[in-house]
Amino acid sequence: MFSIGNNILNSREFLRGAFGALAIVLIAACHGAPAPAPAPRSHARTVIVLGFDGFAKRYLDADSAPALHALARSGVGSRGMIPSFPTITFPNFYTLATGLYPDHSGMVNNRFFDPAHDSAFEYKKPIAHESYWWGGEPIWVTATKQGVLSATMFWVGSDAPIAGVRPSRWHSYDHGIPFTARVDTLLAWLDLPVAERPRLVMGYFEEPDTQGHRYGPDAPQAKQAVLRVDSALARLVRGLERRGMYDSVDIVVVADHGMALISTANVVYLDDVVDSARVKVVTLSPNLSISARDGDNDALLVKLKKLPHVTAWKKGDIPARLHYGTNPRITPIVAVTDPGWMIAWRHGRQLDVLGEHGYDNANLDMRALFVAHGPDFKAGTTIDAFPNVDVYSLLARLLGVTPAPNDGTIAPFAGALR
Repeated sequence: MFSIGNNILNSREFLRGAFGALAIVLIAACHGAPAPAPAPRSHARTVIVLGFDGFAKRYLDADSAPALHALARSGVGSRGMIPSFPTITFPNFYTLATGLYPDHSGMVNNRFFDPAHDSAFEYKKPIAHESYWWGGEPIWVTATKQGVLSATMFWVGSDAPIAGVRPSRWHSYDHGIPFTARVDTLLAWLDLPVAERPRLVMGYFEEPDTQGHRYGPDAPQAKQAVLRVDSALARLVRGLERRGMYDSVDIVVVADHGMALISTANVVYLDDVVDSARVKVVTLSPNLSISARDGDNDALLVKLKKLPHVTAWKKGDIPARLHYGTNPRITPIVAVTDPGWMIAWRHGRQLDVLGEHGYDNANLDMRALFVAHGPDFKAGTTIDAFPNVDVYSLLARLLGVTPAPNDGTIAPFAGALR
């Protein structure tokens, strides 16, 4: 169900019906209240950003993804994009949008506690739409402030009024809306009259993360999910070609993190070293956020260090390369398992996934997808691995807007830009 629009469509079932894809395209033109557009500039560029959740760089190396390979051959590929720590969805999609490490944006995990507001962030609950969770300045806010219209389809954070600003058009996440309908909505936004047409368009797709978790990254189901998002890209390209726009827009395809194979045999148990009644656990595995209920976190750390295949730190001692540990939303102790390992409670539910992320971002399995194409990119270019905080600066350059202060740089793309 859409987040705004006076309940034009209240039924998810309708969206899934025969006219679902058409309906979402038709309402795109009236969804939201666009701000006045600036006078057109001769160098104004339209930028389309697609986010594929859990699309590991190695999927592109090993799997047949014809649309992505074609885009990379005639545009820019990379040797992998390095996600921010922790290597999970909300922190990283928001880092891609803001250029800030999670420690600086405040989006420190998918779940966390904020002592300043005495409340817990839960990424699947309505409280996630409150503005105070979201620090920094995402690219759609930067664009709006400088007179560039933007539109987002499910991008993390874009349905919250950050600094009092939302994109001119936006939708809250709805798993039930087909990928085809999402792509058709992005294209419909490009069909709007010039004064209402966004120059920044962003769309999110939850695969291949879902199937990678459920069946493992090397399973046939994960490979099919790779093809599913590749098909969505192909549909977008065909739509742009029919509109005569393909060679005049910049397309940037990114992912939040990769995926590692795990085994139910590779599990360590937290209650082997601590009493569950004496600790507060915010996130469990493979990225552990924990504190001692009695405040003796030094003693707790000593116990956690007894766990095999687990590295634990007090938040102030987390290695500088992870850029993590100063935000008050981070628990006093943070731990992470070795790749392929998990943490569980012996009395908890049995692990039911075969793929996982959240590991140290130095792990190659966590490397994420980056592909770009368009008139601002040099065709046939491959760039070295780079941290994902740099994507915000790239998007600002493509849009012709001045970036807000951030942790990234445009430098990794210097050899790939015309």
